[in-house]
Amino acid sequence: MSLRGNINSTGMFILASMVFSFLFNSAFGYGPAVAYSFFTFILTLTFRNEIVYFSAIILGAVIAFLYCPVGLTFGPPDLNAMTSVAYTDKAETLEFLMSISVWKWLIAVSILFSAASCCLLRKKTTFVLPRILSLLSIICFFSIPIKAAYQESQFSLLDSHYPPIRFVSDARNAYNQVNADKAFYQHNMKIPDDWGDDIHGGNYNTVVIIIGESVRRDFMSAYGFPINDTSFMQAIPGIIFTNYISSGPATVLSLTHSLYRFKNGKIEYNNSIVRLLSKRGYHTNWISNQGIYGGADSPVSLAGKQADEFHFVKNGSSNKFLYSPDEKMLPLVSEALNRKGKKAIFIHLMGSHPMACVRTSGQYDTFFRSKEESCYVQSIKNTDALLSHVYGMLGQNSQSWAMMYFADHGLRVVDKGTNEERQQHSDRYQNDYDVPLFVTTSGSKQSEKITAPRSGFDLIPLITQLVGINETSTDVQCNLYSEEVCRKERLVLKKDGTRVPYNALPREEALY
Repeated sequence: MSLRGNINSTGMFILASMVFSFLFNSAFGYGPAVAYSFFTFILTLTFRNEIVYFSAIILGAVIAFLYCPVGLTFGPPDLNAMTSVAYTDKAETLEFLMSISVWKWLIAVSILFSAASCCLLRKKTTFVLPRILSLLSIICFFSIPIKAAYQESQFSLLDSHYPPIRFVSDARNAYNQVNADKAFYQHNMKIPDDWGDDIHGGNYNTVVIIIGESVRRDFMSAYGFPINDTSFMQAIPGIIFTNYISSGPATVLSLTHSLYRFKNGKIEYNNSIVRLLSKRGYHTNWISNQGIYGGADSPVSLAGKQADEFHFVKNGSSNKFLYSPDEKMLPLVSEALNRKGKKAIFIHLMGSHPMACVRTSGQYDTFFRSKEESCYVQSIKNTDALLSHVYGMLGQNSQSWAMMYFADHGLRVVDKGTNEERQQHSDRYQNDYDVPLFVTTSGSKQSEKITAPRSGFDLIPLITQLVGINETSTDVQCNLYSEEVCRKERLVLKKDGTRVPYNALPREEALY
């Protein structure tokens, strides 16, 4: 090769190495960092052995490519991410991957392209950094963990905060935590509950609890949204809670802290609301459209399997990648309502889970900002129609009944103002926790609103007070169906399981 050609190849090799180093360090969700990108850049120019170089570049590029779309969307691996992996089936995984922005996939592909360019150009040049520069770079890299080791008497590469090392450590820790939690709650669920034995509790013959999915209340006309998508909720007598928040930003994290007794800062997996209602003489029935393949061992599904009868509509589907509409549960609901005696029926919807256009088969009545947002509004409208169906069934099958509807968590709007605008899981804003709570009974005479702050951590007392069950073992003993402020401060769970004050979170910018 001519001298000029070698110089050109060397320049291109250095440029490709710079691009790869920046993209590689940005892929793991910790954000771009010039210092770490520079260290990676120096490292890529250090290897003298081609086999070692190619192996390191290819392995790093593949790992970064696989996680990059997730990292750019949701950040580094944490407890919530690993929980989702553990309790998500193939269909939901496919939907999740399809919901990620195209440009993030392009960045992921760019990692592979830049890595391939580095490998090809490496063969055309003999350029390597002087050993002294490589040595200085490595010394700088190790200076931080060495300083930490001097102060704390323990050496750890994690103290370097180098993204690839943090990624492996965070993923491993989250995975171990999920497995430990799984073993813990499966063990505790075998322990008998310690709810009281008063079998005479309950003012209603029939209780229906409808669990919505991924619904933020500011997208509901009952809460001020400009498009009428909750005509049923607004038309019938009942109570709308205007200041109810979910306990967490995702299904498993949120419902685990709502369906089980949460006392003294701990979840009691042996004391679920399902077991409590059974103890009070109700025949319990759990009907779910969330599927059993991916979530059979999650705390949510296990709560459902504590019911006297349980049905997972998606279980056994001939094609798991086909969406099962929530309406398919209505025959099972009708059958459960026809049962004689006291009964409590839990209905777990797929609702407005991303991707919304999958929920509505791409159909919507009114356009709002983007196709996906329009489908999201339509999915809420469809859920409202389902509530209307259940309400009608209750009127036909039972003289004394109560119905509650709430959502497990909200969502965040991403890619605002573009054709790709849509809803996405998040724990950054108050809106991610702002969800609906609506209650109506056979005795409701007028529409009411309760503005006092309420929390998903108090779902069990909300249900027991509605039904008329005397249960004094929960943290909250005030009247939740009044304007009484029951907690001085409401906490919410972040994706990693830590608790933060709800009021410390910012609000997302209004869309209307």
